[in-house]
Amino acid sequence: MIFENAFELVEKLKKKEISSLELLEAQLEQIEKENPKINAVVTLDADRAIEKAKKADNKKNKKGALFGLPITIKDAFEVEGIRSTGGNPSWENNIPKKNAEAVQNLVDEGAIIFGKTNVPYLSADTQSFNDIFGTTNNPWDLERTPGGSSGGSAAALASGMTSLELGSDIGGSIRIPAHFCGLYGHKPSYNIVSEVGHLPPGPGSILTGNGLSVAGPLARSPEDLEVSIKILASPQVQDALAWKITLPKPRFDDVKNLRIALWPNEPYAEVDEEITSMIRETANELKKLGARVEEVKLPFTFEEIDNIYSLLLNPLMLVTAPKETMEMLSEINDSVKKDDMSELAKVARGSVLKYTDWVIVNAMRQKIRQKWRSFFNDFDAILAPTTNVLAFKHNHANLHERKLEVNGKDKEYLTINLWAGPAVSAGLPSTNVPIGFSKDNLPIGMQITGPYLEDLTCIEIAKIIRDIRGGFIKPPSL
Repeated sequence: MIFENAFELVEKLKKKEISSLELLEAQLEQIEKENPKINAVVTLDADRAIEKAKKADNKKNKKGALFGLPITIKDAFEVEGIRSTGGNPSWENNIPKKNAEAVQNLVDEGAIIFGKTNVPYLSADTQSFNDIFGTTNNPWDLERTPGGSSGGSAAALASGMTSLELGSDIGGSIRIPAHFCGLYGHKPSYNIVSEVGHLPPGPGSILTGNGLSVAGPLARSPEDLEVSIKILASPQVQDALAWKITLPKPRFDDVKNLRIALWPNEPYAEVDEEITSMIRETANELKKLGARVEEVKLPFTFEEIDNIYSLLLNPLMLVTAPKETMEMLSEINDSVKKDDMSELAKVARGSVLKYTDWVIVNAMRQKIRQKWRSFFNDFDAILAPTTNVLAFKHNHANLHERKLEVNGKDKEYLTINLWAGPAVSAGLPSTNVPIGFSKDNLPIGMQITGPYLEDLTCIEIAKIIRDIRGGFIKPPSL
């Protein structure tokens, strides 16, 4: 039961084939059994959740797309009455009086929030560890990270501790954990899901949009993503008086009408050969089903996208950096060449970016967005790596001292975010879909990126790929 898809569980709850209390107790039992070694769920609100589950079971009117479904929420979102820390010791005792707006949307459709899942400090890493709750492990290999920043979300889903999760993504923070843990994760089109109540910024501050980050679902099936995004896609409360969001239907009704672009690797952003190979295999299977699949040359370079993305991203990530760090980065910036695209040079460049320069960079971003728009006149989606590596072993050294191994070569740690950049900088929807396993039995995913606001097209393609590649599989240790 605990590994069934959320939409299937809701149907059983409505038909009284299972009870909400029964499902919640099964998940709490799984947490008691598996969480000590995985450390995905960091705060529980079991007593209140049990009472809510009992009330749901006694209701005659069983309405709501998530009726009676117990779920956890990434600890980057405020949840009423539940400690919400953002992985920051300074916020360790923050107990919100109301839900983040996206969380409230889920609750309004019947979801029962019973816990929070782990994040890195301020959600600023692709590993999930902090000084409050410690390190989250990957259910596929406890010595490896489940990713970040929605790593606790992904680990909890993959290990049957929850049925659905809400994550956030500015540098692959939904998609990379989904890739590392064999799950589905959807980064929505920019600003169609409210981030009001997200941490950071700090408790009491309001995030109404920073130009890059988004909130979105993680799940064990594309159908669960579809149900979730239809709930989550709505205006911020401050705009709801006048605005309404209605996502367009998928672009195609038959795989034979599907037009797929293929982008399996890049010299600038080298990818593990096992990932590239699996993406090509998947593309060939789509071609056999009748889809038009074409490896493409894009109307811009990866370096051009990365330059824009890094200049937009790094100032945001450095907002809370201490004065000493900013002074050090400024000194580094003075010594690097303009064509130096090393990760440290990009961070240093972002540390001194003036607003007048930001305006120019944002104009460059808008030009790229228009090129994507023209590109998607000819293609319905593009298949690409979610990131450059498989789930790797925990490494909590200084950020710029860490290395990743890609095809036997050391790469800078922050190259892990390179493939997140195209969709984030252009505000495009992107869905991670599991497509197989490595020789070491680690999950491999890829991202399906589509046209702005056409999120349902990405998710519909994920359904087709699930049918040919097998979808979510429970980790063998569970």
